[in-house]
Amino acid sequence: MNKFQCLLVVLLIFNSCENTIEFRIPAFQAHVNGVQFWEASSFSVTTDTNGTIITGGNLSGTISMYMPLLEVGTNNLGSSEIANAAYQDSTYYSTTNDGIASIAYLSDGEITIEEFNSEENTISGTFNFDAYNNTGEYTINISQGVFYRLPISVDSGN
Repeated sequence: MNKFQCLLVVLLIFNSCENTIEFRIPAFQAHVNGVQFWEASSFSVTTDTNGTIITGGNLSGTISMYMPLLEVGTNNLGSSEIANAAYQDSTYYSTTNDGIASIAYLSDGEITIEEFNSEENTISGTFNFDAYNNTGEYTINISQGVFYRLPISVDSGN
């Protein structure tokens, strides 16, 4: 009986270990400053000859990410990179801005496209970034970001 109880306890422990990011299809979600769970209630992916923009928002804020090419791979983020990301709540934070006072306060991060499904016209991947406001005084950390099977809209206007 003792072995059965130990096995039951172990199973319960492993069963309760779950990631706080829940997958929905489609999904666009992340953590803001490591604690606040953020999930987009609306989102869009638009691509044209100038690049791809992924945008999602809810009542607390909006995440927007730009990549020059729509292809599987990693796009590095930072003030010297072409790809960029931003978070907007009552303050606008962008990876095109760096912090003040030290070289250690640089915007950084990455957007990784893990799947581009041309048949279903969807995109999936992960992202994370550190961004600063326009004065470089305030920063925000976006981590554990996931976009999953977001439908792509092709803009042929350009």
